[in-house]
Amino acid sequence: MADNVRVNGNLLSWGSLGLKIEAERFYGFKSISYGEGIESVLVYGMGRHHAPRGRTRGKYVIEPLKLQGEVQTLKVVRAALAARALDGRSYGSVEFEVFLEAVEQEQSSTTEFLRCRWAKNTGSFEESAEGLYEEIEISVLQIRRDGLTLFDGSEGSP
Repeated sequence: MADNVRVNGNLLSWGSLGLKIEAERFYGFKSISYGEGIESVLVYGMGRHHAPRGRTRGKYVIEPLKLQGEVQTLKVVRAALAARALDGRSYGSVEFEVFLEAVEQEQSSTTEFLRCRWAKNTGSFEESAEGLYEEIEISVLQIRRDGLTLFDGSEGSP
């Protein structure tokens, strides 16, 4: 199946994105980055060719989800997650989901970040005309892109 030929209309872009943490939509983010992969190892044996005989099934690895957002937006997110914690303050102990959706006319793309936990805060401020932003890192156990997974889901999801 090939992609569609586009004559007119808008392609997916930054303005097409929406980000939800749990069911709440947030607008104050200016940067989103993430990654996932399968780390496999080549397996060698004896023979004149000394070429790989195969590879291992591999291990599913996920890089942290990094969000750069306005200080006030992150303050609201922290408070919402902390309210769900047992002590009402520990936003780093709460598991949650993040949904990134891009929609434009007849196109859409959804990325789900499942079993997330807040892992890191980073702030760096300097004199400029720009607003104040912080970066956070979120630990993710699974990513689904439009319902599909990179890892082998034949025995169910982790």
